[in-house]
Amino acid sequence: MNTRIRNPIFAFLISIMLFIVFSVPAYAADTTNIGKTPSGIPYDRLEQEIDGYVNSHIGKSTPGAAIVVTKGDKVIFSKGYGYANIEKKTAVDPASTVFAYGSINKAFVWTSVMQLVEAGKMELDQDIRAFFPEEFAKKLRYDKSITMLDIMSHTAGYEQHPLSTFVPSAESLTSLEETLSSSQPEQIYEPGKVIAYSNYATALAGLAVEKVSGESFADYEMNHILRPLGMNRSSGHPTLGDHPDLREAEATGYAVKQEGGFEERARYYVPLHPAGAMEGTAEDLARFVMALNDPDSPLFTRPETLRSMLSRSYTPNGEILSNAHGFWEYRAEPHVVGHSGNVKGFSGNFAVVPDERLGIVVLTNMEIEQKLTSGIIDLLVQDKTKAPEIKVPAADLSPSGRLAGYYVQSGGTYTTYHELINYLGLIKVEAKGEHDLTLSVMGLSGDLKQISPNVYKFDKSDDPRFERLAPILYAEISDGQVVRLSKGIATDILPVKGSRSIPALMCYLVLAAIAVIFFMLAPLVILIRWLLRKRKGSPPTLATHRLLTATIVCGTLLTINILYLLINALINENVTVGQMNFGVTLNWVLTILAGTLMVLSFVKGKHQTEFKRIKRTRIGVAVLFSGFTLLLANWHFFHFIP
Repeated sequence: MNTRIRNPIFAFLISIMLFIVFSVPAYAADTTNIGKTPSGIPYDRLEQEIDGYVNSHIGKSTPGAAIVVTKGDKVIFSKGYGYANIEKKTAVDPASTVFAYGSINKAFVWTSVMQLVEAGKMELDQDIRAFFPEEFAKKLRYDKSITMLDIMSHTAGYEQHPLSTFVPSAESLTSLEETLSSSQPEQIYEPGKVIAYSNYATALAGLAVEKVSGESFADYEMNHILRPLGMNRSSGHPTLGDHPDLREAEATGYAVKQEGGFEERARYYVPLHPAGAMEGTAEDLARFVMALNDPDSPLFTRPETLRSMLSRSYTPNGEILSNAHGFWEYRAEPHVVGHSGNVKGFSGNFAVVPDERLGIVVLTNMEIEQKLTSGIIDLLVQDKTKAPEIKVPAADLSPSGRLAGYYVQSGGTYTTYHELINYLGLIKVEAKGEHDLTLSVMGLSGDLKQISPNVYKFDKSDDPRFERLAPILYAEISDGQVVRLSKGIATDILPVKGSRSIPALMCYLVLAAIAVIFFMLAPLVILIRWLLRKRKGSPPTLATHRLLTATIVCGTLLTINILYLLINALINENVTVGQMNFGVTLNWVLTILAGTLMVLSFVKGKHQTEFKRIKRTRIGVAVLFSGFTLLLANWHFFHFIP
């Protein structure tokens, strides 16, 4: 039997069918390069646009960077720039160079929580005290429940703990539960009321995952997220104990030198490790990003869980972009969410556009870097040609005069002597015309225009950094008083209290200056007088005078200790709670000793004949020392750090 196809029409039809079968998949595979990014960049020009932007900053804002862009389930751009190590001239490779993810780790905490919620083992609105020992609840100030949603939106109410986020030695690390219980910051805001970015609260969520799952957080993260996604070059273990081979591929972290250039950062560890200890490659993080963009994500069993996680869960105002179950929203269309990270020597950022199934990953080996970590994402998702927002009629806008005054950021420490540091960066708000605002902080100044009642959008500034500081603000007013100015992300801006107003701060400063100058110079004067008396052979001083001298010396030692504590708080990032509390103990000892000596001096003075000058001096020293100690108490210098 002859098997050749003799009918030419039949042969033609077979050829058409084969062409369709084999050519359609190939054509479909190229659809990822069709169309434009949300900012309007054609995908077939992606490399040129990213190269042009990165090359203008690489070597200036950071030694190296890795950038990956994904579309659907494919990587459509992956490239390394600059050096992972300057001295060795090691090039960055997005597939193999390991970066510290920093707070990007928090996105893995929120994903873990949502997995357990989906499994019915957690509820987002349940009181988190159900997961922890009773001792934990005793330290909370408010009876109102802290929920997982509060933690995700950073509205649990915790102040920033003065203890450093980093430690230099792995030997000082303890279990997550021990770390959290030994250094619990104060709860100073009612849950759900104020955005105050909290590494501690995030680590609490990680501990809740441990309690519910029965696994350490690092193990849970590895078993339920990293391995299932094929993130084989990443680890969330605080010492990389489950992936020590990653050490060999780590990029070197850098900071900017004052004289220019970069300086290498020393190795560090993160005790609150769920909040920022993860390390990995850019392409590994891209696998996580693709899973967030996949409607049938391997992270969850039901598609609605992923959709819920990436949808808005909190905002201070409907016009303010804020929080999507721990992910931060971007001002872009369509909806964009993501999370940045910053630790010693490293900065990073990622964003996902679920409607476009677009993902962006940017990792650098430079701390506090924003030119690339923010700039690349803005380049791809922000439409610069979009028309400005339509303003409501001026008659419907709110008067801005009542917002004028001084503000501080909510994310500081306010129950220990570290509170003083917050007032070195006061934010000044002034009314501009009837409806607009001018903000000034740390040498930066910019204008915001009111676009709807109590909502202000960045208008202009001489410094491009200002727009990132305050892109949009919502003024929450209650009973005619300003409750907060909120940009919806990371930290709110709160009006200063009456006891911390500018007139009060000036009075404190004058009193502190007088006390410091007196107690630092008085011992020198006393020494000179003692030498002169000794030279002249004068008789010994009275006991009351010696007691007064001892009181002044105690005041001098107290002043030196206060200055040491403040300098240590500003420059020593490795100071421990024990060292801080030793300083507080010394304050107590010196104050009690000085007070005792002063009382004895007054008692002795009643039974001895003294010059009026000595009596006036004693009274003056007593008044000054009492005022100084009251000032120190007002600023928590006698408060032990928990």
